[in-house]
Amino acid sequence: MDNVYVFKQDSYDNCDQCIQNLVNYFDILKNIKKGTKVVIKANLVSAMLPDRNATTNYKLLASLTKYLLHKGCNVVIGDSPGGLYNKNHLDKIYTTTKVNLTGAQLNDNFEVKVASFSKAKVLKNFEYTAYLDDADIKINFCKLKTHAMMLMSSAVKNLFGCIPGFTKTEYHYRYPNHKDFANMLIDINEYFKFDINIVDAIYGMEGNGPTNGNSKKIGLVLASINPYALDYICAKIINLNPLDVLTVRESKNRNLFNINNINVNINIDNLVVKDFKNISHISDIKFYNNSFVGKVAKKIFDSKPYCYKNKCIGCKKCANICPKKAITMVNNKPKINRNKCIKCYCCQEFCPVNAMRVKSSFLNKIINR
Repeated sequence: MDNVYVFKQDSYDNCDQCIQNLVNYFDILKNIKKGTKVVIKANLVSAMLPDRNATTNYKLLASLTKYLLHKGCNVVIGDSPGGLYNKNHLDKIYTTTKVNLTGAQLNDNFEVKVASFSKAKVLKNFEYTAYLDDADIKINFCKLKTHAMMLMSSAVKNLFGCIPGFTKTEYHYRYPNHKDFANMLIDINEYFKFDINIVDAIYGMEGNGPTNGNSKKIGLVLASINPYALDYICAKIINLNPLDVLTVRESKNRNLFNINNINVNINIDNLVVKDFKNISHISDIKFYNNSFVGKVAKKIFDSKPYCYKNKCIGCKKCANICPKKAITMVNNKPKINRNKCIKCYCCQEFCPVNAMRVKSSFLNKIINR
């Protein structure tokens, strides 16, 4: 039986009691010993202010840090967002997201190691951030958001931040198929096996996530030892069919959790955010095959990245980040080569002015309704 715990929390003020309630369900935290080295892997996707709700909120992180320091632990908060994996880049993110105010030590070990994982389905060898090796206990503290490529970013997706900086772009290139990409994320989770997974869902992000969407109040903090069961419940909370989320579906297919063996501490039926604006894909519609009709249908129905040129500032970040080099600048505006585009949505995720967005066709929107 996989236990998923859901706690109501209306705001980021007075989070100490919420964290204490969470601690009471996990013996590994309740009975933690003095001197234990704890690494908290937050979602610090970019240098964004806390009220954008794209990152794990610093007040929740501060409450957890406060508890752990009181127990005599050594606490490190870290992440490896897109871009350079170095002190200057991370210090800017720590400051902008206010994670530097949590009381924890901020990761300043930028060594990269190589892992071999024979049990992986797709990711047999990979680079990772070495600071994770210093932990006695690893905590995955993520943010609940929409995600253009994977539909939802929560516990499983957050561990992509164990891959250093620009190496993530390489992995988008290596795994352009979304199913393979989902299994790559699951492989990372299986390799590290974080001790606890916590979701900041007090405010989430809907719409053009994971960085350029809109804040949406959900009013919850969720936690579980099993990240796959946790993501299943998170998807239900934001009114998304869990099996539409490839990381959920593939982890189910790999028998990493059982839908019928999830125990939730409270009834979540009245906690579902029914008007949550999710991203829609129709990638699994039956006529998506290699026939001529299937290829035409896919072009008509599939979502795709699209540039709203009236908002574009010509910064070239989308062209520089694209793993397939599918974007070129024409008259200082991005032009997307649709034959090269793998729909990884890195351009959308890292656009600083929300000019790149997920665009669905009119027929796509009708069918999803």
